[in-house]
Amino acid sequence: MTTKTMNLNDGREVWMNGEKVTDIHAERVFQDTLKIIHRYYELQEEKPETHLYTEKNGKNYSTTFLTPHSSEELAKKAKAYREIAKESYGMLGRTPDFINAGVAILPNYAHVLGKDEHTNYAENITNWAKHVKENDLFISHALQNPQVDRSQTLGSLLKSGGSDYAGAWVKGERPDGIIVHGAKMVNTLAPLADELLIFNTPTLTPEDDAFGLAFALPLNTKGVKTIVRKPNSKYDYSLADYPLSNAFDEIDAFIVLEDVFVPWEKVFVYNSWEKSNAFFPESGLFVHTAHQDEVRGLVKLEFVTSLALRLAKGLGLTNFLRTQEQLGRLTSNLELIRGSVEYSQLSGHFENGDVYTPNMQSLLAVRDSLTEFYDEALRLIAEFAGGSIVGIPSAKDLFTKENGELLKSSLTSPLLSAEERLLLLNLAWDVTGESFGQRQRTYEFLHGGNPMWIKIGHWENEDLSLGEEMVDTVLSRARESLNEEK
Repeated sequence: MTTKTMNLNDGREVWMNGEKVTDIHAERVFQDTLKIIHRYYELQEEKPETHLYTEKNGKNYSTTFLTPHSSEELAKKAKAYREIAKESYGMLGRTPDFINAGVAILPNYAHVLGKDEHTNYAENITNWAKHVKENDLFISHALQNPQVDRSQTLGSLLKSGGSDYAGAWVKGERPDGIIVHGAKMVNTLAPLADELLIFNTPTLTPEDDAFGLAFALPLNTKGVKTIVRKPNSKYDYSLADYPLSNAFDEIDAFIVLEDVFVPWEKVFVYNSWEKSNAFFPESGLFVHTAHQDEVRGLVKLEFVTSLALRLAKGLGLTNFLRTQEQLGRLTSNLELIRGSVEYSQLSGHFENGDVYTPNMQSLLAVRDSLTEFYDEALRLIAEFAGGSIVGIPSAKDLFTKENGELLKSSLTSPLLSAEERLLLLNLAWDVTGESFGQRQRTYEFLHGGNPMWIKIGHWENEDLSLGEEMVDTVLSRARESLNEEK
């Protein structure tokens, strides 16, 4: 098996910092991040026992495309997810394995999409999933609609002329496909992907049929513009100064669709707000991508937990009981997340006959708690570093003739050399205070959806039958006693 080479100069239209990117591979932010994406493919050669599986046809495929039929197979996928996430310390949330987790089971759920006079949507998504797996494509997803005016429905905005970029909508229909216009926001790693999977969150109303879509298209499709947000990189400095900011970037982007033609065979939902709302949860995408996402989040939490411990040791704080208690809290949080992810695999269930599906309640609990646990780790990293974190000079200053020895002397301690102190504190700042770290914090807090709705959804679906039975027993006995008193 040969490692895939990604050619991004394929006619795609990418904009960054107000200019059209003429050579994507020449831009350092794309180069650096693409190296991490390539690791997904390289790991298949380096560790085939973890990152590949063999189907009945004798062909090998990425483990991330494996349709799980047991808790053991789900655990095998989790191991692959974990190793992929380690390449970015859990900081890249939408590497190829994310959508692959959903692609792996789409054919088993395709029947819910049905067919009509235009096309067979179930057949379309089955063929597309096979195409993605056979070619091991990198799929980015475009899910969120621009928040133009959240007090109005998308349909009312369109009809009133408020905005025709409030989402992706059908502007026209042809015998061979549809014309789509509009926009999508926060499309992570989109400039580096092979194709986009475009759909909606389950928030459409009966007024929004024109937006009731799900479809796929290559990034180089005519009329597709990818406009990248401001990069977090600080390339005037070295990795010693910004060890994460200058290593890679998630490269969120705004996707604009200007009268884009989508052939029927790439359309999965058309002109139906109800099927659009059902697409994400009922296609299996939600639960299986959530499994990948929480494994990735666990890796990220372990990274910042370890950083907090390394910082506490390096600054001589671990002899204080308060610090020991705080570190114990972080490691307890980590273990709770690890246990919940593993429990989601062990307590899964079968859907559509033989698709072994992780326990979504456990994954939602992780999604709810991980945001707070991650934030707690960042607060402690900042607290442990104290004033030290904001006064570190650049790496260049440490080696100047005029100030180098002075700085080395003042920054050296019995616990850390000046160089190690600089590197550790710069990493702490990159994670907590720099734009890179703040973007990561915001992402972790919001990427899984509104935290309020996550909690509400968990409560509404929790199985408390044992607890209810016990409460009923206690109250029943108390009621009997009350009746005896009458």
